[in-house]
Amino acid sequence: YAFCKRMAANRVFASKGVGGSGRPAVGRPSKSNSASCPVFPVGTNTLKEVLFSRLKVSQPGPGYWHIPSHFDEEFCLQLTAEKAVRRYSKGIPRIEYIKIRPRNEALDLAVLNLAAFAMLNVNTKRVQQRLEDVRKPEPEKPQFPQRAMKLKPSWTRRYR
Repeated sequence: YAFCKRMAANRVFASKGVGGSGRPAVGRPSKSNSASCPVFPVGTNTLKEVLFSRLKVSQPGPGYWHIPSHFDEEFCLQLTAEKAVRRYSKGIPRIEYIKIRPRNEALDLAVLNLAAFAMLNVNTKRVQQRLEDVRKPEPEKPQFPQRAMKLKPSWTRRYR
């Protein structure tokens, strides 16, 4: 926590995963720790629901998860290392994620990436506008015909 408190100006945040459905993706930070560092609660179930729903989108477009071609099969296996299971507690259904594979680092990182994106509160419309501005070709300057340079006669040619 002390490191995160020192690095807060550089947007380094402490986070803590909080299970359970209906939690916000990123909650209000709490400072009840030894370093009085803000710790953001991350609604892991909420973000996993978002992640798995995006993995189901098959056509590129909004919500499609673009996985680079150089990522290996192990990454995809880690990304899908958990599955949602409905369990009942006192007659109330709740969704719980259980591990079906031993390694799930890629899934945890994807969830934390979504949480960081939510914490930074990125204005995606402005980012899109900037990208479009960069992609626009610069207007071409009109081409004027090159004039031949007039050479001043040398003193040797003027002498007669």
